Amino acid sequence: MKKKTTFGLLGLAAAGAGAAGGWAALGNYLYNRVMVPQVRDPEEEDVNPVQIAGRDWARSREGFQEATIQAVDGLILWAALVPGQEGCHRWVICMHGYHDTYESMGAIAKHYHDQGWQVLMPDQRGHGQSEGDYVGWGYDERLDVVGWVNWVLRRDPEAEILLHGVSMGAATVLMATGGVLPDRVKAAISDCSYTSIEAEMRHLLAQMRDELPTRFPLPAGLLFSALRKNVLRRARYDLREAAPVEAVAHSTTPTLFIHGVEDDFVPASMMGRLYQAARCPKSFLWMPDAGHAACVGANEALYWTAVSTFLQDYFVDDEEA
Repeated sequence: MKKKTTFGLLGLAAAGAGAAGGWAALGNYLYNRVMVPQVRDPEEEDVNPVQIAGRDWARSREGFQEATIQAVDGLILWAALVPGQEGCHRWVICMHGYHDTYESMGAIAKHYHDQGWQVLMPDQRGHGQSEGDYVGWGYDERLDVVGWVNWVLRRDPEAEILLHGVSMGAATVLMATGGVLPDRVKAAISDCSYTSIEAEMRHLLAQMRDELPTRFPLPAGLLFSALRKNVLRRARYDLREAAPVEAVAHSTTPTLFIHGVEDDFVPASMMGRLYQAARCPKSFLWMPDAGHAACVGANEALYWTAVSTFLQDYFVDDEEA
């Protein structure tokens, strides 16, 4: 009886070790899939002509300058600077999304540039020419935004600053507004942000089940737990801290929320939750027929009319955007 018990315990221990190894392997797989920055295929085209043209404009870098800052954790971050009209103190900091670069903000940045604004387009940490080996999903990046704001103010103490982000860039902007910002930051625009990375990951991981290296149909909550554990160990932050929906509850920065009605990557319903949670001056725009990160190209006139109407209350000294 003792021998059977001993073998039984050894069997359970081996099974536990195997399960632990499988759990660790799954966590590492998920980390590599969603946390490690990837280079965008340069041949991949944007979804509409407006954004294709905008990327081409940004990629050309005609008249562009370069800027760098050191992040609070020592990383060197890079941005493209597009000077505006001489004497114009309006600045926009354009924050791009996941697995892309400043180029994806070309259509938005060009609009502001054509209006005479000074335009700054950072590569988010781990993307493009900025250093970094993991994605912060807006948590670490929120402090990078503060760094860029301070860079602008050192260059132009009279600057009036707008933060405009798309997708993860929008989440980054919202996370930044949930902290302390200089009063020269006048407004923010969030284009298709998620409510929290936990909610977004649960949404995405549920769709990834067939791709996972496991034969068991694990629930999205369990998959997120495996990912979160690996992020805590390898990137040293808690994914649950990347929660724009909590940040906007503390924001005093006037914010325009934009989301595509047809967005199925970041569910459109998330904008409603963000808007409801926000305690700052706020407005919103639903973009008909727009998928994820494609609002500006779906209907330029509607998009920019909403932006111009919103900004006129906060940038009162210059012409409308």
